[in-house]
Amino acid sequence: MEPRGTKRGAGKVEVAEPRNKLPHPAPSLPTDPALYSGPFPFYRRPSQMGCFSLDAQRQYHGDAQALRYYSPPPTNGQCPNFDLRDGYPDRYQPRDEEVREGLDHLLRWLLEHRGRLEGDPSWLAGAIVTWRGHLTKLLTTPYERQEGWQLAASRFQGTLYLSEVETPAARAQRLARPPLLRELMYMGYKFEQYMCADTSF
Repeated sequence: MEPRGTKRGAGKVEVAEPRNKLPHPAPSLPTDPALYSGPFPFYRRPSQMGCFSLDAQRQYHGDAQALRYYSPPPTNGQCPNFDLRDGYPDRYQPRDEEVREGLDHLLRWLLEHRGRLEGDPSWLAGAIVTWRGHLTKLLTTPYERQEGWQLAASRFQGTLYLSEVETPAARAQRLARPPLLRELMYMGYKFEQYMCADTSF
């Protein structure tokens, strides 16, 4: 019987290095149920605190000028004639993905409105400031086996700020993104454009 971790090749046997001798052990998330036992936490329904907009050039505006309303096509009659390739690639202006915005827009909005939010300087104590997608990554980690992630965490005056850091693997994947995938991403944005209207009616 061969020891665990033994690899067979054509005419030779190699013994893999034991896991405890690897240079940097992979970090892990504790999953002992006893760590998380206790009363169920209190959750309340989310409420909107405010809004901001980013224009086509990714410039910040502290208002709702980019707000759009869900406007589905009529359910009776013909199917909608959506051309999801319309404007690609001649009118498509992809944003510069080398510019890492982080939490800049969220923090700017908080600074602009801190005077009228709750009134107390410590109102953010115990809160987490981050993008919704970052929380999604955290919560789906036990089920995601393909992609790793990194988050930068800072605690300031009792508030936790979480921002994503692009891993080398994610950067390599982004730079090697095939043209078809870029086109499919554009089509997703185009679909959103078709499904939204400037005014509610």
